[in-house]
Amino acid sequence: MSSIIVTIGPKSIDPNVIRKIKLAGADRFRINLSHSDEKSLKEYFEILSNEGITPAIDTQGAQLRINNLCPQNNYEIGQFIEIRFSDGNELKKEDKNIICLNHKEAYPQINIGDRLKVDFNGLALEVLSKESDNLINTKVIASGKTEINKALDVSNKNLNLSILTEFDKKAIDYAISRGCNEVYASFISNANQVNEVRKQINQNIRLISKIETSLGVANIEEILEVSDEILIDRGDLSREISIASIPIAVFRIIELANKKNKPVNIATNVLDSMMNSSIPSRAEISDIYSNLSAGANGIVLAAEVAIGSNPISSTALLKYLIDLFNNHKNGLHGIGKVLKPKKELIGDELFNWL
Repeated sequence: MSSIIVTIGPKSIDPNVIRKIKLAGADRFRINLSHSDEKSLKEYFEILSNEGITPAIDTQGAQLRINNLCPQNNYEIGQFIEIRFSDGNELKKEDKNIICLNHKEAYPQINIGDRLKVDFNGLALEVLSKESDNLINTKVIASGKTEINKALDVSNKNLNLSILTEFDKKAIDYAISRGCNEVYASFISNANQVNEVRKQINQNIRLISKIETSLGVANIEEILEVSDEILIDRGDLSREISIASIPIAVFRIIELANKKNKPVNIATNVLDSMMNSSIPSRAEISDIYSNLSAGANGIVLAAEVAIGSNPISSTALLKYLIDLFNNHKNGLHGIGKVLKPKKELIGDELFNWL
């Protein structure tokens, strides 16, 4: 049976919504540390615990992310931006064009002339100079907008970053103290990184390695050997390999995971249309069936549930599609009856569309 994994966020943390998501068919709940801080982590744990749910945590991992910035607006070509490696607590309201990043160990690996690409929104910077105290001066070479928690890549360069941030380590310890038994480790690229995360957690905790780098794809067999499960994040993976190659990589990883009897889960853009629309696209329906047919053991609703407009109906629809698939797989198509989700869970439009 395929499981439904959901990421809880601002649009779904309300207790009433959580109950309905659970009723709609969610099996496993996650908190994404890349969009959390110590305060929100504890708040989310408390709310979910009150609903009888012990969430997993999804680490920040080895990715450059924006800790803070001033101001939050559009940047135009030709503007100068100062990059700092800090938590950004030193920023003042009057500061202008400053972006603060995590992973201080990245500083010596970034060189003059390197190009920095921020998220998927087009903003790109060129490194002009480096100063003492972990400061980098850059110039905007492609306009765009950014905000806190967005990722940043250095073009054509694989940075050697710690697989766990300091916040990851604190959050793991806290989560385990609250009964957490699953940790999703982000940006795993080799078996050594899996083993490093394993040292931070109890041996009884399930470790799900997230494949979202080209090295992770290349080293998938050794990663499978030391992981309990795999999660393929198609979004971040598309930063490093072409979108046209994503399905090929996904199906190959599913095939290898199935051979080793390791569960494999698929994430990103599963029901992206339902972020704002009450109904999905036909392509998304086909994509879900394709991944299930290939042997995926779990489907992840991340942004759809965390920040989307339809967290409950997205979950209920995915459960319905999985049930339909299993009905057909078991040879009961046309015989076994799969009921549509209840109208109160998915709304009139989606109910009638189905």
